[in-house]
Amino acid sequence: MPSYLDDNNFDENGNLKKNTSGNKTPSKKDIALDKFDMAGTAAPKKKKTDKINGRPKNRFVRFATAVFPQADDSGSEKFRKAFLLMAVAVLIGALLFLGWQIFSMAKGGELNNQLAEIAGSPIDQNQNYVQPDRLANPDYNIASGAGTEEPEYIDLTPVVNEPLNINFDKLKAINPDTRAWIKITGTMVNNVVVQSTNNDYYLSHDFNGNPSISGTVFSSYLNTWDGNDDNKILFGHNMQNGEFFAYVAHYLPDDKSSEPLAFYKVHPTVMLATPDGGSATYKVFAGMVCNTQEEYGEVFDYITKTHFVDADDFNNYIIEVMDRSWFFTDVDLKYGDELLTLSTCTFPLGRQIETRWVVLARRVRPGESEYVDTSKAYRNYQAKLFDYYYKQIHGSWSGSVWDRSKLLSY
Repeated sequence: MPSYLDDNNFDENGNLKKNTSGNKTPSKKDIALDKFDMAGTAAPKKKKTDKINGRPKNRFVRFATAVFPQADDSGSEKFRKAFLLMAVAVLIGALLFLGWQIFSMAKGGELNNQLAEIAGSPIDQNQNYVQPDRLANPDYNIASGAGTEEPEYIDLTPVVNEPLNINFDKLKAINPDTRAWIKITGTMVNNVVVQSTNNDYYLSHDFNGNPSISGTVFSSYLNTWDGNDDNKILFGHNMQNGEFFAYVAHYLPDDKSSEPLAFYKVHPTVMLATPDGGSATYKVFAGMVCNTQEEYGEVFDYITKTHFVDADDFNNYIIEVMDRSWFFTDVDLKYGDELLTLSTCTFPLGRQIETRWVVLARRVRPGESEYVDTSKAYRNYQAKLFDYYYKQIHGSWSGSVWDRSKLLSY
């Protein structure tokens, strides 16, 4: 006990006696400190913990402990946390990629509008693109007939083309790879056509050479563009916002409609302008689904046929195309006709099967009318497909049904 708490230091009334020994009388502060010493030296403060299992009370620390693997975690707990972190990383990556896609598509559309203004072929800004159900929700089955639903009113009045007068000098000043301008009247297909030394570069680069998920419309590197091409082959992405070759996919028959070929009947022609050849019109005559992966069956070669060695080569190719066409038209063909091929992605069998929707047209001959009697066009329900497709629909090809009298050079 401290000395100043001895009974001799207090009078009969319990008051502290006056110090007569010269020692300093303890103050209230000193007494208070001594009392504190009596209770023992104060221990350092403990880390605040949660009431549950002693978890850290700090929310951030608690979160980190729950999410990141800890040294004292069991093996299964470490695996669970590692899997969770990987899933979160994948989700963040997917969201970033989606954001980049949306941004890239928007930039692609903006660039297309700018180029259309420069070229002198402005885009109709009043179009609100809606992807057809048959493209967004593909059906494995080929319909056996049309008009099974309640008939709807469909305006089948064909569009009227105006000759293209493109300012190629301005376009070439920006990009010397410029080769042509393509337009399908009444749609968003109103694009410059470029060409590289391969068929890969413009799949992922825009007109200015910047990386882009939208790419731009480009020609096969095999085309010469010197007036000697028998078949100009163009490629473009099928973008969900309607840009580039999205509308080319609309030529795919809509078997849920009372008029499966409505889009074709309204847009039976395609326009192409070149720096040296002026504005030309092409009559659409076929559309086919082509496989690109050998493990799923035949890969029909349409991407290398830019020239035909003779009439037999041309005739045989046209017969092969028409056997695969999902529709027939009143357009006739003959050796010497200049063809135009438009290729884009489509997924009738799901995203994992990379197929192409390919539309073919032939140039209007000198002195020939651009008019097409679309009333004579009809759906071909026996189009030649490939092995994997037949497995999905449990079918097979029954043979050629195209009227070969339409091939005048045969």
